[in-house]
Amino acid sequence: MIDITRRLALRGVAAGGVCAFAGCGGGDGGNSNDGSDGTDDGDGTDDSDGTDDGGAQPSVGTVLQVETPLSGPAWDRRSRRGFCTRIAAESDANWLLDDASEETREFVSETDFERAVVVYVESVGPTTCHDELSFDDIDVEDGALTASVRVEDTSAANEGCGQAITYPAAMVRIESDPRPESVRLQVTDGWGETGTVRDDGVIDPDALPGVVRPDGNPSAIPDSLDCGAAEFERHPQVYEGAVNWGGGAGVDDSDGGGTGSDADGGDRVSDADGPLTLRVMASGDDSRSADEPLDRGDPFRIELTNVSDRSTYIGNQGKYNLEVRTEDGWTEIRGADGEGSFEYTDEAIGVEPGETLAWELEMTESGLVEGGPHADELRVCPDLVAGRYRFVFWGGDDLAVAFDYVG
Repeated sequence: MIDITRRLALRGVAAGGVCAFAGCGGGDGGNSNDGSDGTDDGDGTDDSDGTDDGGAQPSVGTVLQVETPLSGPAWDRRSRRGFCTRIAAESDANWLLDDASEETREFVSETDFERAVVVYVESVGPTTCHDELSFDDIDVEDGALTASVRVEDTSAANEGCGQAITYPAAMVRIESDPRPESVRLQVTDGWGETGTVRDDGVIDPDALPGVVRPDGNPSAIPDSLDCGAAEFERHPQVYEGAVNWGGGAGVDDSDGGGTGSDADGGDRVSDADGPLTLRVMASGDDSRSADEPLDRGDPFRIELTNVSDRSTYIGNQGKYNLEVRTEDGWTEIRGADGEGSFEYTDEAIGVEPGETLAWELEMTESGLVEGGPHADELRVCPDLVAGRYRFVFWGGDDLAVAFDYVG
C-alpha cells in the first residue's frame, strides 16, 4: 500500500538542545548590539567597529542575539560547525520565522533590503553558558560576505553552567554596495573547533540515506510489456525526455544538470544540482542494504528532501510515473481498463529547508497502486517481471531513482 507521508529530517538536535538567549555579542545585556547607539549617521562611517570610507567596507548596523535557534533540526553538528543563510528579501525569512519572537520578526521587517542583507547564523556549544555569537573581521570579497564568528561562553566567574548541547543563534544586518551575493564564514563552535560555513544548504546530500540507482546494468531486460487486454490504456509518461537522477529543482526553479549517456538507456540529465534530492531505500528491514534488489512483497521507501536553505515548491505527491526498463525503453507499468482520466490537481506544495516527503510502497501489483493516485482505476499489467524499475516524480524537476527487482 502506498503511504504518502510528510516529516522533518531529524538531524543534529540532542535533548535539551534549545536554550533561551539573553544579551548580545558585546555582552551588554540587551538583545541587540551595534557598539554605539544603533544608528548610522549617514556619512559613510560606522562608529561601532571602524570606518567605512566611501562604502568600500560593509557597514554593520546591528547584531541581534536570537532567543532560540530557528532552523529546526536541519543540520548535523557532527559534520559542520554551524549553519548560515542570507536573507536578501523579507520573504526569504518566512521559513525561519514560524517560531520567532516578535522582536526577531521586527528585526527582519525593519531592514531596508534595497541597501542591506540580513545573515542568520547558528552554531553549537557544550553548556547552557555558551549562549551567544560574536562577529569579527566582517568584509565583502568578490561578492561574498566573510566574517569570523565565535560561540561565546558568557558565564561569570564561579558561575555554574548546565551540561547541555545548546545552539546559540544571531542575526547580523549588513549594508554594502553592492550587497553580498553569498556568505562564507569561519565559525568556531563552543569546543573551539573552527570550520567554514556557507549559505549553500542545510543538509549534505551525500549524508542522506538511500541510493539513487543500482550500479551497473540490470540483470534482466524484458522485451516489452504486453498486458493482453484490448481495452487497457497505460498511464502516460507526463515528463518529457531526460530525467534528473537523484536531484534537481522544484516546479518553479531552473536548476538542472548536464546531459550525458545513461547506463540505463538513452540520454539523461545526470545527478543534477538543485534544492531537492530523491533517494530510494529499503523499508521495514534494517538488515537489508539500501541498494539490494527487491523481492516480491518487499516494502521500500522513496524520500524527497529539500537540502537547501530556501523553501521550494512541488506539485502534489501523486505526480509520478512507475516504470520498468524494456528493450523498447522505459515503460509505465500502470494503466486503466477503458479510457482513463489520469487527471491531477494543479497546486504548489511548499517544502521547507531540511524537510522530507516520503512514499511508502510494496513490491506487489496491488502494493504499487493502493493508496496512490487514481487507485480506484489503475492497475499493474502485466504482472511484475524481473528487471530495473524507475520512479519519476514529475511534480518536481522530473526527479528519478531506480531499483532492481528479482521477482
